[in-house]
Amino acid sequence: MRPALPTPRVRRRVGARVVLLAVLGLTSVAQAAEDAVAAGMDAYRAGNYGAALSALATPAAAGDANAQYHLGLMYDRGLGVIADPARAREWYAKAPARGLPRAQHNLATLFPDGRGGPADRGAGLEWLARAAAQGSGKSAHRLGLAYYRGDGVLRDYAKARDWWERAFTAGEIDAGYNLGILYRRGLGVPRDPARCAGWWTRAATAGSALARQALGNAYLEGSGVARDPVLAYAWLRLAAEAGVAAAAQSVALLEQELTPAQLAAGRDRAHEFASRTPSAPKRP
Repeated sequence: MRPALPTPRVRRRVGARVVLLAVLGLTSVAQAAEDAVAAGMDAYRAGNYGAALSALATPAAAGDANAQYHLGLMYDRGLGVIADPARAREWYAKAPARGLPRAQHNLATLFPDGRGGPADRGAGLEWLARAAAQGSGKSAHRLGLAYYRGDGVLRDYAKARDWWERAFTAGEIDAGYNLGILYRRGLGVPRDPARCAGWWTRAATAGSALARQALGNAYLEGSGVARDPVLAYAWLRLAAEAGVAAAAQSVALLEQELTPAQLAAGRDRAHEFASRTPSAPKRP
């Protein structure tokens, strides 16, 4: 006697179990990939680049954009491997296809000098624009520099200003220093020392060492702000502490010219300004 054929109800149950097992299988695979990326990232942050490379290789090959980006980063910087710009370009090029702005930005930086492949300034600018459109302040800042210098594009101070404003909003604080330069020199905008000092104040308050030096000099000169040697000393002192050599020279001169009371007030203001500076998030 032949075995009875399964009823439609039994077939539905079997089919449901097969689907459930398939879903569970896919879930376990996805979880394993997430675990591998997490392990790779932990190793990367700990400086154990060999372990990071091993952990990220499989998910990167399977299409994980974060893993691809960090492999590109390691080959780009020679972390745990011999620096290989061609491999870096290869991995960076995979991650941007999935919309990862950090990879798009780093890929863009390889094109102007032909690192890891043919030089192509136009392609580099296109990748910067794509990353900036997704909120990359670093890319917006670099685009502003390209238009300011006429590097690969026609010089256009208005576009430089637009990109730098976007960059500053996205957290690239040195873009505020650059915006101040435009208003100081009247490049693409009317010359306006007060607006220049305003941008430098915003950037200096956010922590830009360049803006702190510039703002300190503005207070020394009375350019765009009322002359105030105490505030000049405070901002220049912070810039010097950040390693700006010219600011250190100015501080040394002011320490010979100001009274002890003025120096004490300047140190207090510098401490006050430093305490207001937001801490910047760490980036890989």
